Amino acid sequence: MALTLICRTATVFTADGAVDEDGLRHYLQRLIEQGHGLYLASGGSGEGHALSHPELRQVYAAGVACGRGKVPVYANPPEQHTAQLTLEHSLLAIEAGVELVNVYGPSALHGYVPTDEEFERYHDELLPQLRHPVALAPNPILGYAPDPRTVARLCNRYSQVEAINLALQTDDYMLRIQADLRRPVRFYAPISGSLNALALGAHGLLGAEANILPATHARYIALCAGGPSAELGLHYGRIKRFSQLTARHGASPRWLKMAMRVLRLPGGDAGPRRPYLMPSEALLKAFAQDLAGLEIPELDVQLRESPYLS
Repeated sequence: MALTLICRTATVFTADGAVDEDGLRHYLQRLIEQGHGLYLASGGSGEGHALSHPELRQVYAAGVACGRGKVPVYANPPEQHTAQLTLEHSLLAIEAGVELVNVYGPSALHGYVPTDEEFERYHDELLPQLRHPVALAPNPILGYAPDPRTVARLCNRYSQVEAINLALQTDDYMLRIQADLRRPVRFYAPISGSLNALALGAHGLLGAEANILPATHARYIALCAGGPSAELGLHYGRIKRFSQLTARHGASPRWLKMAMRVLRLPGGDAGPRRPYLMPSEALLKAFAQDLAGLEIPELDVQLRESPYLS
């Protein structure tokens, strides 16, 4: 199986705030042309929490229409507080034709943090009703991370679990899951530390940064197969410097929509949905200057026509 990066894609809106299906297809095509898979309507980068069920159907249908058969087309529904709500959201994506659904554990709300037993029972309620390929997501951004043995038990118990997404996790966590697995499962690791993860058996990578740097990520993926090299280090450094810059602006919907506006990408004029707000023009100009200062060729090309550098 060829190494693949699955990008947690942004959602494109029109100037009046509606889902822009045509704009989204053009936006996703940039990723598809570079061979990147799609994680549609994520809770973070895709602003999935802010989308209604009809809007989710629009996003899933647009992604399936332009990407199915070319790249992996997956759904990344936001975390929910109950298994029933996760099931309802997942079925929307499955009905639209996505190939796999990423499922989180119960959301940490109003002081609630699940125990490992509660995490496991949540999936024991959900997965018998979700007979479709799924990925598990022990993502600590939810406020906790289940014991790796709990994740491995779920993989061993449910054959529809085909992948584990290791966003914000370490290769130590991956190794501890592998020690208790009794059947093959694909691992997808973050860009940070990715060479170690790939050496330990990861099948692919995850990264919202590919929304803005699809060609840079594609080149990095191609170079990974050849092992360490100066060019590999060059591209890894570019991606890391970009991530360090965007991290200064908080959660991904904010910096993604800032970049989309500065680089004049589809949806850039609309900005994010509330409660996120587009920063001031002064901050956008400073952001454009910071992007130019990274000296990433792919960004430099996109910045040539930016009104924020004029």
